[in-house]
Amino acid sequence: MEISPEDVQQDGARKKVIFSVSDVSIDDARENTSRLIEWPTNQLIVLLRLVRQERTTRYNSLRIIKKGIEHNGDFQKYAEIAGEDYEYWTRKAWVLENIIRDRSGYFPEKITDDYICKVIAQIEKINQKPMRINPKNSIISDTKG
Repeated sequence: MEISPEDVQQDGARKKVIFSVSDVSIDDARENTSRLIEWPTNQLIVLLRLVRQERTTRYNSLRIIKKGIEHNGDFQKYAEIAGEDYEYWTRKAWVLENIIRDRSGYFPEKITDDYICKVIAQIEKINQKPMRINPKNSIISDTKG
């Protein structure tokens, strides 16, 4: 197994994990599944949030178009297109949920600003925590001397 130089840490330092919300856009969701699998989990969570928002927008459009059909049947073609869009974004959300679930055992039901802030705070806290063993707590005693 090869370890890349940037993965080697010294003096108890941890490799920094970065959670950047701004690196993700809804356009990224159009990537195929094999490419999305390569993404970091944190970015997938942000992308899932965007996809869910897009799905909600598409659902609301579909609902409005269906109301229009009740008054004027000319909207049927638009309803079909809106339905296909809604289905696309629903399936994309399922793909992202499954990738996240495969990695962590679950996926977040709701991804709010508060949720993302808590995740970022936890990542920053862990990034600062060194990996050290307190010699007083070690079970291995010094056999020299």
